[in-house]
Amino acid sequence: MKIPHPGGIVAGLIYVILATLFWAIVPVCVKKCSVAMDAYTICWSRFIIGAPILLIVAWARGSLKCIRRRDLWLICLGGVAIGINYVAYIRGLQSTTASAGNVVVQFEAISLVILSYFWLKERVTGMRLVGTIITFAGVFLALWNGEGFAALIKSQYFFGNMLIVCAAPLWAVYGIAQKILADRGVPISASLACIFSVSTIVTFPTVVMGYHIHWPFSPMIWFWLGVLVIFGTVGSYLLMGKGFERLDASTAGVITCMLPIFTIAAARILLAEQISAAVAIGAVMVVIGMLVTGHAEATSQAV
Repeated sequence: MKIPHPGGIVAGLIYVILATLFWAIVPVCVKKCSVAMDAYTICWSRFIIGAPILLIVAWARGSLKCIRRRDLWLICLGGVAIGINYVAYIRGLQSTTASAGNVVVQFEAISLVILSYFWLKERVTGMRLVGTIITFAGVFLALWNGEGFAALIKSQYFFGNMLIVCAAPLWAVYGIAQKILADRGVPISASLACIFSVSTIVTFPTVVMGYHIHWPFSPMIWFWLGVLVIFGTVGSYLLMGKGFERLDASTAGVITCMLPIFTIAAARILLAEQISAAVAIGAVMVVIGMLVTGHAEATSQAV
């Protein structure tokens, strides 16, 4: 039985929203870094740089000693799952359109909701179901455009779309592992440091096969790589882990659906483009769905 965290539901929602905001800058960072290195090396860099940072933080806090032998299989499972997820997602994007990829990747949140129900036995109340449906509907409405959805069924994009679909449950497996570790009282910095260490090993073979780097790096490449690692990887996953401490995994998964909304909004602002009515309505639906889901979470914890 889950014991409500003293920080409360609101704190958990804030943590996950902030994590999602940090993830929204990842595409920009990757695009900036891609002029100097291939996508697989960028993926591996997030782990090979992030893991030592987390290990230092965990060691300084003395939290590594909180990891028990029974936790090792969850750490390995989470590390392998998120490592393969990253590689499969990158490879999938190479064989489909960006807009179609944004739609298909939402299966991560759907997978987390489903796994939370079957694996963690989290309650699916009527209100939570309504909030989830409203959120997913809002995301699909915001992402709607003829090219994006038509690309979902085009034969030349089928392989890429299926790779992303297959990768989605792997991210959900990581989320479940992280949630269980958080419920066991394992500090987030310690569990993430170990998970990222495993992911570093898992993703390394892809770097060997696709290594392509242009040395030396300019100061701006180092800057964007630093932003990607510090904010888009270490910071976002620490915040997400704090969210898992306070929320059901399914609720956290639904909140991450705000990612494409943040990404679209950032693109509109940076590119001075107008936001369409569909995007605006979809964004409102996502916020409403998030509030309904958060209220359902608070109600279930109060029972």
